This record gives sequence, structure tokens and C-alpha cells, in this order.
Amino acid sequence: MTMSETAGRSDTAASRDGDIRERLRVIEDKLSLIIEILSPETSDGPTLDEILGRLVTLVAGQSPLLRRIDLTTGRILDIQEGRTPRSVQLEDQADA
Repeated sequence: MTMSETAGRSDTAASRDGDIRERLRVIEDKLSLIIEILSPETSDGPTLDEILGRLVTLVAGQSPLLRRIDLTTGRILDIQEGRTPRSVQLEDQADA
């Protein structure tokens, strides 16, 4: 390997490193912007913790619907896999 080949390789590696650093910088800028948008000023509205708490409450309120979706999905899988489909009564007994 000649000296010019070594210099060419290090230029290519340096160029690749520069490209990677630039991409990481752009990603960091975008993440900073997203965090800024999701974290309003204290006087501008609810905090991120309050928003997340509300989302948890909403999801918890959907628990019966989510259980029904889970049961329906389970029945479909039972049928596809050749098992006896589970029933609503079995699900209700498990909850009790």
C-alpha cells in the first residue's frame, strides 16, 4: 500500500465521520425541538407529567374495551390454531 492510498483512505474515513457527526447533530436538533414542543412553559398550559397522567387515566378508562379486544383476538387465534375458542364466561371468571 502506498502513502497516497493511505491518505485517500483516511480522507474517506474522515469524510464519513464528518457525515455521521452532521447527521447526529441534525437528529439532536430535531429531538431538542420535539422536547421543547412537548414541554410548554409553566404558564402556557399543563406540564408533561399532567398530560401523561391524563393519558394514563384515559387508557385505564378503556380497560373493558381493551379486555374485549384481547378476548376477541384470543378467540381468533384459538380458531386459527385449531383450539376450542375461549368464551366470555372463562374471561369473566378469571377477572373475579
